[in-house]
Amino acid sequence: MNEIIKAKNKDYGEYEELLFRRDNLRKEAYLFQMEYIRIFGDLITDVFKIKVSCIRKKKTIGFCQTAINKGNAIDQDAMNAWIESEMKDYNERLQKMIKDNEAAHNSDMVSKEELAKIKHLYHKLAKLLHPDINPKTDEIPELKRLWHMIVVSYQANSLNDLEDAEILVKRALETNNLMKMEIEIPNLSEKIKAVREEIYKIKETDPYQYKYLLADDDAVRKKKESLQAELKEYIEYELKLDKVLNGLLMSGVSFIWRMN
Repeated sequence: MNEIIKAKNKDYGEYEELLFRRDNLRKEAYLFQMEYIRIFGDLITDVFKIKVSCIRKKKTIGFCQTAINKGNAIDQDAMNAWIESEMKDYNERLQKMIKDNEAAHNSDMVSKEELAKIKHLYHKLAKLLHPDINPKTDEIPELKRLWHMIVVSYQANSLNDLEDAEILVKRALETNNLMKMEIEIPNLSEKIKAVREEIYKIKETDPYQYKYLLADDDAVRKKKESLQAELKEYIEYELKLDKVLNGLLMSGVSFIWRMN
């Protein structure tokens, strides 16, 4: 099946190897991220939750204090609308963090043997349908749909789905008369350079860099301690903000309330 598509470019082999190396690194980075979240996700989420709560209370205090300084009553509806607008990005980030944390904790662990099979089959199929290798993939809806299926299955570590995709890919190539197809990749030297730069960026940034932290038990312990200390600081800070808010409420400041 690997001989179905051949390339004319003399540097095609190098390009193919770099593409698969990049995809492997992306996969490893994803796995490192999942493991990082499994270990630290609960603490990171708790810290961000209370941080968001503190930001909300600080903005509430600021709104109230501005009104008081101007001698105005505090319009409750206007204040709530302004705070919700100010907190929109924080709330979205928090919801994403909660969702990612739940996904990491609910994801199944895959054995090294099964992961090796998944990588091997992905490479086999990528040689046929990777859009950077086979331009027909973006031109033919059926091939584009199958490539999406392959990528999703690879990310989800689903060996069964990849095995199903292998059967469907062969059938699709036969149906579209793409057996023994020769291709030529334009601007290959530039593409090779771009993939090399991608590889460097992946290896030098998070989440790939998490691998070094995760491999060091002492570093993991220190990271947990740092997050616990940060959580404690925010808890204490929130208590101070609560006192300020209560002080404003007890100061006789007037509020404008609207009944629904």
